[in-house]
Amino acid sequence: MLRAVIIDDELIGINTLKVLIEKNTQGVKVVAIATEPEKGIELIEDYKPDIVFLDINMPRINGFELLETIKFKDFKLVFTTAYQEHAIKAIKKKAFDYILKPIHIEELKICIDGILDSLGKKPEAPKNHQQQIIELSVKNGIIFIKQQDIIRLEADRSYTIFYLADGIKHVASKCLKEFEAFLDPHLFYRCHPSHIINLSKVVRII
Repeated sequence: MLRAVIIDDELIGINTLKVLIEKNTQGVKVVAIATEPEKGIELIEDYKPDIVFLDINMPRINGFELLETIKFKDFKLVFTTAYQEHAIKAIKKKAFDYILKPIHIEELKICIDGILDSLGKKPEAPKNHQQQIIELSVKNGIIFIKQQDIIRLEADRSYTIFYLADGIKHVASKCLKEFEAFLDPHLFYRCHPSHIINLSKVVRII
């Protein structure tokens, strides 16, 4: 398991990235976070992480200045920033990747897969006991849908509303909790007692 540190002056940015990593990737664990660059320097020296996700525009010490300050540098560096103009300088700093905010799930997964590949630590595909096809009892009978086609699920008393691609909607005669047991936990996230979302369909978090 690779250990990661996230350094970003915006806590919401840290929490968003942490959730995306935990719910969409394997082989990486966020072990520490910092909203202040000075604290980030301490964490890098103390934890000696395998990966550092680093914001660039931060108060007092920016991301590039932070890199000049630290002694431990044996990690994969991933810049996370809202500003595209820093890309060339990031490459010169030998960053493994440069991800623009808002972070897209697929881009993050490609980045982490690349890091795992480069270190020879890509995990084997997990044995997934969840059904990839879900059976729904609806008004007109029984239908079968693929998990990857689900955008989100919404609880409606003892029923569950499935929102699918292309605007299709089905009301199934089971509660949300019953369906949750069949969903792939690496793909779906219960963001609210009444809502489960497919993280691969998320394009922006506000």
